[in-house]
Amino acid sequence: MELFAVFETWHLGDGNYPPLAKGQVVNLSFEIEPDELKLVESAARPEFHHLGEARYRFTGSVLRIYGEKNSGARIVVVETERFRFYMHSSKAAAFSRGDVISGGGTLLFDHYLWVEFLSRYPDPPDLFYPLRVADIWRYTLPERFISRSEKGGVAWPTRVESEECGPNDVAKVDAVSNEDFVHYVLQFSDRDIPAEPVARTFLP
Repeated sequence: MELFAVFETWHLGDGNYPPLAKGQVVNLSFEIEPDELKLVESAARPEFHHLGEARYRFTGSVLRIYGEKNSGARIVVVETERFRFYMHSSKAAAFSRGDVISGGGTLLFDHYLWVEFLSRYPDPPDLFYPLRVADIWRYTLPERFISRSEKGGVAWPTRVESEECGPNDVAKVDAVSNEDFVHYVLQFSDRDIPAEPVARTFLP
């Protein structure tokens, strides 16, 4: 199995994850930030299809839901073809356990909502994957997205869509570093993983 996921540098500042490096063995959970979701027939074939960078199209079953239905902030756990993830989005709030859904979105590192609060979720399914970092791409935020105040302050999104970046804004690197105005896309593989258990990569 190969996966591509976005790593945002605020994780380093907040102490969620260490600065990952190429070749490193990790144990991670993931979330999807959905662009679109819809209910489909229960017989729909499960899939998890890579579209490029960290974008995926998927069809899968809702395994668990945590949180109140009217809160708009529910955690929806989905099982697709050989892969499980969660969503924490208002787009997923209307679904029920057992629904088969289809959609598309961006695969991200678990921003801590699953791994940090796992003990609070009754009967949680396993969303953790031992993987090896195969490659890392650094995406530099184009200057046009950076807003600067007269007092010298700056504001910027944690990432932009890859198509907004030019060829000179993307580079292969050996490790993640805590830089401003960048995000990373990491490629993972489940090949050559040690037989012994791999500790979770999230920093408690």
